[in-house]
Formats: sequence, C-alpha cells, structure tokens
Amino acid sequence: MRLAFVSTYLPQQCGIATYTDYLVNGIRTVSPELNITIAAENGASPQKERNFEVVSCWNRNEDYTESIFDHVKESDIVHIQHEYSIYKFDDRLLRLLQRLEGKTRRVITIHCIRPAQFSERGAIDEQYAQSIAQLADDVVVHLESQKAILERLGIPIEKIHVIPHGSELSNVDKKKARTRLALPHDSKIMLSFGFVKPHKCLDVMLKALKEILEHNINVYLFIAGGLAPTAKQKEKDYLESIQKKIEELELQSYVILPNRFFPNEAVPYIFGSSDVVLFPYYEEDRSASGSFHLSIGAKKPIIASRIPKFEELKNISDELLILPYNSSGIAKIALRLFRDEDFLHYVLERTEIYRSKTSWTSVAKMHVDLYKK
Repeated sequence: MRLAFVSTYLPQQCGIATYTDYLVNGIRTVSPELNITIAAENGASPQKERNFEVVSCWNRNEDYTESIFDHVKESDIVHIQHEYSIYKFDDRLLRLLQRLEGKTRRVITIHCIRPAQFSERGAIDEQYAQSIAQLADDVVVHLESQKAILERLGIPIEKIHVIPHGSELSNVDKKKARTRLALPHDSKIMLSFGFVKPHKCLDVMLKALKEILEHNINVYLFIAGGLAPTAKQKEKDYLESIQKKIEELELQSYVILPNRFFPNEAVPYIFGSSDVVLFPYYEEDRSASGSFHLSIGAKKPIIASRIPKFEELKNISDELLILPYNSSGIAKIALRLFRDEDFLHYVLERTEIYRSKTSWTSVAKMHVDLYKK
C-alpha cells in the first residue's frame, strides 16, 4: 500500500508537523511494509530511505494544488492534515481534493472546527470544514464534539471517524528531571506548558497558587514557555500583565517563569518534573490539545477547564474538570491530589489506562485499520 501525507513537517515549529511525525513513526512501527511519502510544506528536511520519503514541495502562500498533486497522485491513499492557519479559506485545497477524485482514496484529518457563533469570520470556518469533509472519502477527528458538528453539517456518519490524538509515552524520573532543569526538589510543582497566550489563563493559575500557599503547602508554579516568535501585541501585553500580577500577589518566590522556548528534547523532562499539569484554558475551538496528551503520556494528573478541548479528561475522572476561571476549583483539586493518597492513586491508575489506549502505537493501529478498509 502506498500512503501519502500532506502536511507541514519537522523541523518546522508547528504543532501539525510534530503530530504528523509522531503518527508516521507510529505507523512505520506497526506496519513497516507500508510505503510512505510525506508531501511537506517548504521548510521540512528532505529524507529518503526504504519505504519512507519526505519531499519538501509546496508553500502555503502560493498555488500549491498541482505541486502536491504531482507528488501524491500515484498513492493508494492520500491523508491530508488540515488546520485553518495552514490552508486558509480559498479554493486551493478544494481543487486538490477534486483533482484526486477517482485516482486515490482521500482521507483528511480536521484538527480544528470553529463553530460559526464563535468565529470572527462568522460561518466561513464552519462552511470550509463542511466543504473539505464533503470532498474527502473519509474524515478523521479527535473529539466527539467535532463529530457532532460535522453531522449537523450533513456529513454522513459512516464517513466520520473519531480517533484520539496520540500520547507520547514518557517515564522520566522526577528527581533527574528537576536536576536537569534546576528546579526545586523538595516541593510540589504545578506545570503550565507552552507559549504564553491570554486564553491559557495564567492569571487564574496565579490566584489558585496563592490560595494553595495559604494552606502551608510547599508549591511552585512552573510556566515552561514564553512568547511565540510570532507573538502579537496583545500577547506581549498579557505577559507583562502576568509579571505585574506575580508581584502584586507577592508570588515572586513561587513562580518559575523562564520566558523562553524549550526544545523538543527538554519536553519529557519538563513534564517529568511536575506533580500536576494545569489547563484552565478558555476557548471555543473544537480541537484536541497536544500538550494535554503529553501530560497523559507522562502519566501526570491534570486539572482542566470544562470545555470541549478537554472533554477527554472525563475518561480519566470527571472530578478533574473545573468551570472556566474557577481558581478556587483548581486549588481544591490540587490540594486533594497533594494530600489524599487514595484519590491520587485512583487518578494515576485511570491515567495509565487512558495513556495506553491513546499511545501513538495504538492511534497508529487505528489509522492503519481505517486505511485497510
């Protein structure tokens, strides 16, 4: 079977590039006989080895239709990884899907679906997702809430496949991780990972930290990240407000904020160093979170907002979900995780089950089963 992916790819600093790398490596592990080509956006490193090739052949700012078509037209299956910011809202991707009709099986993973009522563009996002789903032969989504929107838009249910985002399994020793990152050893560490952005609600985390400290718990908040290279002014202003909030709440001694980008090789140590990972986000996009699955893969307790992005957390424990902006809810759950060994054991046991179910090997098998149909 000849399988082609259309995606961004490493070393591009792009979540879709990282996702595709994890997925392809998983597929190559479970089905090494598959012949895989990645038709990657310019910026990817070309590779060629037995049954695997990466071709850097298109640019999101140009008309890529024919270039991608020429590189994937001989494949049995073409699997496109879609994200709005990569493909925009014009007709180029639609024309590519039309050109491939009858020549190959067209699979598309729609990583994000933005409902019309929450988009600054109105119905455009929703209508575009509908258009590409109609032209594809099979559609992969990560969440049930995404599936529900596609069903409402008239996409046949037999065409939609819910396959979870994969979890990279890691088992880094906590003491070694903290030594490597120069973090405190004899304390609890709550982690926030990734670029600093307003929707991640770091201000809510700070309020929760303040409340936890009032219970005489030796705890730190480790904000492992900084501004994105493409950060807008509102994000720069938000980081400044967070730094002022830390001073205002007198938390300078309890917040670790390096304000820098961490390379991929440091990521397992970052998650390995933590006792709990916080996701009190507030956003209305229907999309899974790679950082959330890194936490699961590291077998770490998670506290997250009760929003579609983290709906999977109910598969571990619904008690770990809090309403948006509920800093006291975060504090109360964290305190129980720190103090109640039975509750912590329950959460870790359930996390172990879900990380096995969503390992990249398991997710790769689900994809291969879909391809073989």
